[in-house]
Amino acid sequence: MQPELFTRENIQTLRFPSTADGDYARRYLIPLMTDDPQKYIRNIHNTQLMAVKIDDVILPITITDFHPENTYTVSPYSHYVSYGGYEEVKHLNNPPVEALIKLIMNPVAWYFRYSKLDRVVFVNNYLLSTNLYPSVNSNQLSVISEALIQWFPDRSIVFRSVDQKKNPHVYQTMEGLGYDLVLSRQVWYMDPEVSLKTRQCKEDLRVLRKNGYEVVKGKDLSDDELRRAVQLYELLYLQKYSYYNPQFTFDFLKLARDEEILHLYALKKDERVNGIMGFFIRNGAMTQPLFGYDTSLPQDEGLYRLLTLVTLQEGLQRKLLVHASGGVGKFKKVRGGESVTEYNAVYTKHLPRKRQLPWKLIGAVSKAAIPYFKKMDF
Repeated sequence: MQPELFTRENIQTLRFPSTADGDYARRYLIPLMTDDPQKYIRNIHNTQLMAVKIDDVILPITITDFHPENTYTVSPYSHYVSYGGYEEVKHLNNPPVEALIKLIMNPVAWYFRYSKLDRVVFVNNYLLSTNLYPSVNSNQLSVISEALIQWFPDRSIVFRSVDQKKNPHVYQTMEGLGYDLVLSRQVWYMDPEVSLKTRQCKEDLRVLRKNGYEVVKGKDLSDDELRRAVQLYELLYLQKYSYYNPQFTFDFLKLARDEEILHLYALKKDERVNGIMGFFIRNGAMTQPLFGYDTSLPQDEGLYRLLTLVTLQEGLQRKLLVHASGGVGKFKKVRGGESVTEYNAVYTKHLPRKRQLPWKLIGAVSKAAIPYFKKMDF
């Protein structure tokens, strides 16, 4: 059982497994590796997308070097400093505290750049906010880990999107191999059968009927409506939250529609798309990295709650657990959501001590932050 590494130069030789996950990997990875990831996600810089195959399992990996405008999905610096450090403090609405945190962050930011935090291999990285794991066993994970250390001896090895709810064996395997489990974020899981019985979801259904929105499948969306969908995503995830979120392009949405790398659903009224949602499925779960709506419309349109309702309805129909990503915790909690800590599993033991220290610092802060994150329902 020897893993194989595929790059842009030889991806066409990869024999994709005849499985749902293998077919998805083919439809997703070949265009992004053949063209250039930046064609599909604008803020990916200094990054190579590769793929590791072992048996019938394919895991995409990203090889990244520092760039100040990288999306956080390929850059620990953007994740922990640019987004998690500088930008998240804006939501505190406390100028003196914000100023103090920024003062502390400045030398930390310099140190992380100096210590090459971003010389990293991200494993199971589809360049999305959430990366669900395929059916991969502990032995396969161990062999992949050993190979990555040999292939990339000067880089940290980081398995993204590890938690103890949906993939506890991944967490346990990484911990057993000597990986450090450091905080990534708090995420929410929702069981559609439970959530749709809550009073809030029943009210959401009433709002959907009252406001007269039609739920339109992706295959029925025109190119112009896809361009509108890009704008809706940007209104929510870029303008309201952060430009360090993945900046999807029209080409990404077109690939999502034409190759079904995402199952797209739109909310449409008076011939205009005002909300968009896109999810993918893996190993009994679904998650929606594409979410957006017209934030200029009145709040009583209820677009966020309606998109969430459509998500849960699709999950119920397909008998899937919904990984509802992070954020808006109180909203998800009253609809039956369960808060779970998501980790980055980080291996640095093969690196010089000065390269290990920044991750040790992040790990130490993580231990203090996790109880606070849970208490605040982030």
